[in-house]
Amino acid sequence: MTVDQLVERSLRQLNAGQPQPHTWPDSSIDIAACVMQARQKVARDVMYDSSLRSLLQQEYLVTLDANGEANLLTATGSVTSTTGEILIDGVRMGAVIDADGNKLQPLLHYSDFISPQPTVYAYYCIKDRATILTRAKDVAVNSVLDIQSVNGPLTITASYTPATVDNFPLELEDDLVNALVAIVASKVSLA
Repeated sequence: MTVDQLVERSLRQLNAGQPQPHTWPDSSIDIAACVMQARQKVARDVMYDSSLRSLLQQEYLVTLDANGEANLLTATGSVTSTTGEILIDGVRMGAVIDADGNKLQPLLHYSDFISPQPTVYAYYCIKDRATILTRAKDVAVNSVLDIQSVNGPLTITASYTPATVDNFPLELEDDLVNALVAIVASKVSLA
């Protein structure tokens, strides 16, 4: 589906059942202005729905720097080949695997990342919104100085927001239309 098709379907749904003259006859530009919000809403809803999550998940190969860190916003997806689409919260919904095949366990807070944890696992933490930090397994950590990075690159399976409407799977087209209609209708009712 293209943006024009999405706007047209949304316009028709907004006009359905409305008396003449329709409230939305010349609103295509206003509706199109809300497409980005609809894309983000559907992507986040899909991320939290375990039965749909795989529709908007892809693998990212992430190279670690000398400190065992990487910026997730520079990661390129295996399906879309676009940077910046990754949903940072979506990393926890997928898997983070190091070059040795270890699945890294998430630590939600940096204070936990630099604190002692069981050494049977490798760990990761997301800091400063988009930087992933890694910590090797079988290494006791009592302070920041004890942290050793995992072997990279990382293979991260994570949720993403497609950069364009055209990249949404067919199964999510109705969800995209419904999200756009809800956003547009709420803006009018608030006015």
